[in-house]
Amino acid sequence: MNQFSASQVSGSFDLWQHFRLLAMRAIYFGSGVVIAGTAIYTAAQSNWAAAAALLCVALGFALIGYLYRNELAPQWINFLVICCLGTLVSVSMKSAGILGVYWMYPILAMVFFMFDKTIFVLVIMLIYALFAAVIYQVLPFDYAWRVAISMLVLIGVGAAFLIMMASMQRRLFSAAATDSLTGCIKREYLSEMAQQALTKAERAKQPVSLVQIDMDSFQTVNDRYGYLFGDKVLEEAAKRIRSVARATDTVIRSNGAEFVVIFPNTTGKDAAELATAMLDRIRHDPFAVKSLTVTVTASGGLAEFKPGHHWGEWLGAADSALYQAKSQGRNRLKLAQ
Repeated sequence: MNQFSASQVSGSFDLWQHFRLLAMRAIYFGSGVVIAGTAIYTAAQSNWAAAAALLCVALGFALIGYLYRNELAPQWINFLVICCLGTLVSVSMKSAGILGVYWMYPILAMVFFMFDKTIFVLVIMLIYALFAAVIYQVLPFDYAWRVAISMLVLIGVGAAFLIMMASMQRRLFSAAATDSLTGCIKREYLSEMAQQALTKAERAKQPVSLVQIDMDSFQTVNDRYGYLFGDKVLEEAAKRIRSVARATDTVIRSNGAEFVVIFPNTTGKDAAELATAMLDRIRHDPFAVKSLTVTVTASGGLAEFKPGHHWGEWLGAADSALYQAKSQGRNRLKLAQ
């Protein structure tokens, strides 16, 4: 089972998004400062109209940086920003020739931070096509093809950087969110995982269910056989639960001997079959550690999310069902009403 999907990573431990936010602040304010400086230089050359236009652009960049200092700006704003910068650089290349080319490289680098991967490729190719067209118009061919190749190298390096960042982020999230004993997701991420599952279910208009599984009388196992034996039992129980869970399901260790499994796009009836299989795997096969063998049972409380409810009510319904299963003799699954 794949514990850490891309959507879970992006929602739970997104270092890249945080890094993008910091980079975008620098881009907005830095571009504003540079363009304002250019406006002052242009005004010194008595080109008042161009200076006024550049100053307006600089103020616009500063305003965007201020408004989106705590969140990423919408993609359409970034597209307007990059088009504006691309136009300014193109004009600079046409007027200054080879000297204007140097402004092209930071613009290409900015694209890696400004856009999500869904439209990144389209934007980077559009910017590349624009700059290549201008370069071939203003520079001799011997210079133009070298500059075009250097742009492709920069794009390739940036793409490799993005791939490495995504891989590092997945590994960091896996290390931070994984319970070292059971290999399940830690309880600190339970509420976030539940909210993500509900958001997806409501967006796609699909059912989603959740089961709480608690090992019966587990403290007795610890008292009789020791905590090291108990840890081995928990580790094996988690493996059995994950062996039944599907690739899309999320398994969380919510407490000492308690697990929560979220079943996306699954009705309560279908989830009950999966949860029953999990309980069967726990109770039917004895747990053996060295020369010691013990049979342990588990109880479960299952709830299908009801539209209009809060995620806390959903978890509460499963917890109430688990309490009923415990109070009625344990070793059973109860469905929330």
